Amino acid sequence: MKDSQKHFRKIWTKVSEEKQEMDSAADSRIWNGIETRMKQNNKRNYYWMTAAAVLVPLFGILLFYKDFETKKQKNNFSAIVLQTNESSKTFRLSDQSIITLEPHSRLSINKDFGKKYRNVQFEGKGFFSIAKDKSRPFIVNAGGFTVEVLGTKFSVDQRSEEKKVQLLEGKVKIDHNGKLTYLLPNESWSTSPTKNDFHFYAVTTVQTFTFENTTFEDAISKIENKYGIKITYPKSIAKNQVSGSFSGNLKEILSIINYPFNLKTTVKNEYEVILY
Repeated sequence: MKDSQKHFRKIWTKVSEEKQEMDSAADSRIWNGIETRMKQNNKRNYYWMTAAAVLVPLFGILLFYKDFETKKQKNNFSAIVLQTNESSKTFRLSDQSIITLEPHSRLSINKDFGKKYRNVQFEGKGFFSIAKDKSRPFIVNAGGFTVEVLGTKFSVDQRSEEKKVQLLEGKVKIDHNGKLTYLLPNESWSTSPTKNDFHFYAVTTVQTFTFENTTFEDAISKIENKYGIKITYPKSIAKNQVSGSFSGNLKEILSIINYPFNLKTTVKNEYEVILY
């Protein structure tokens, strides 16, 4: 029983106990008044309960929608995206690093870029000139491998089947499936579905080779592994022997090793050389 009903019952009982006289008409009017007010209170309470039953879920829906929209907007604006179409384009980042993206490449910059790390997501092919900052490493996530630097110049080819990183200046750390590779200037790294991680030197780098009664094919194989290129030569001399110790860049090394066999060199592309 509601509080208002209890109150009216109490009054009525008190009047009865004091034996106050009421005529039947007065008695009827009082009871009618009490019942009318009780009905009005019940009706008012019913309306309030009905409104609450409708409004509470509605407020919940509105709060959920607002929270959903906030999260949606937060996710939509969590990164700045730089990309190219048919031509290359150069961008300067907030830390003064300069990135040149080749055609059809994409760089996504995290919204917290520069706070503790300088993280970016990269797709395609590009050249990176990273501003030096020892306290905030610059990390390029290239989909399958990451390149971490403090300040340096390097290029990344993430688009080709053979993924490749070439270092021009400074030092970089490459993490591929938990395997770490450190590059120094004029060194490169590559990987592909058909071969393991490969660490090699630029063709302009001076290297020293020592051969002692080594077959020509084994000597060429060592040169290929050192410079990361494919060298094609006449198979007729594959088992001939090479001896000696010599230094130089790729062009100079090939000139020396070609001399006893009267071979000439043709550079087909940056990855392949032909001896004939």
